[in-house]
Amino acid sequence: MGSFVLLVLAPVVASGALSGAPPPLSRAAHADPGGAGPYANTRQVNRVSGDAAVSGATTETCPLVARSTGYVNPLTRARVKPERIDQGVDYAGSGTLTALGAARITHLATDGTGWPGAFIEYRLLAGPDAGCYVFYAEGVTPKPGLRVGDRVRPGQALATIIPDHPTGFEVGWGAGGNTKTYTAAIGRWSSDDDQHNHASVPGKNFSALIANLGGPPGKVEG
Repeated sequence: MGSFVLLVLAPVVASGALSGAPPPLSRAAHADPGGAGPYANTRQVNRVSGDAAVSGATTETCPLVARSTGYVNPLTRARVKPERIDQGVDYAGSGTLTALGAARITHLATDGTGWPGAFIEYRLLAGPDAGCYVFYAEGVTPKPGLRVGDRVRPGQALATIIPDHPTGFEVGWGAGGNTKTYTAAIGRWSSDDDQHNHASVPGKNFSALIANLGGPPGKVEG
């Protein structure tokens, strides 16, 4: 699926279900609440300020903790077939994708995403991964009325899976306010990785989180 290469940031050992976790992605905090609008055929890219629980610092880091505390399985309302782990986790299927936890929508685009389909991203506001970003991409359609800046609750419907989409859909850790993945943002993804079906560490981590929440983990193919 989509391939990106960005800067490698300073490594920090992250706790969680997997060893060798990637370094946290650190970035300056933003406080632009604008850019709301209807989802259809739009490209909303504005970053929004987080809630008090996660917005007090001047930088944000993502520990990637694969624990289920405070989160729900975002695939509960979907029938899916797990496919490869790459930058995130690939699936095919149908149904509805829901929010993993309490979150705020940070990016929403249905075209011009650089992916074969839509891209939805939200920032978790609570739980072990508060401050981290989650993305749903490719064969998904955002729920009508969903806007950048919206606060969503755990289990709230965010997107409809497009059945039989050529590339299925992908879920995983996002980079924050854009269509890049966390894997690409820390410099751990290339066209060679894509071609040889390499499973990234952040992808494995998100797969472990899905499994801990009762969903089907992805497959390591490369």
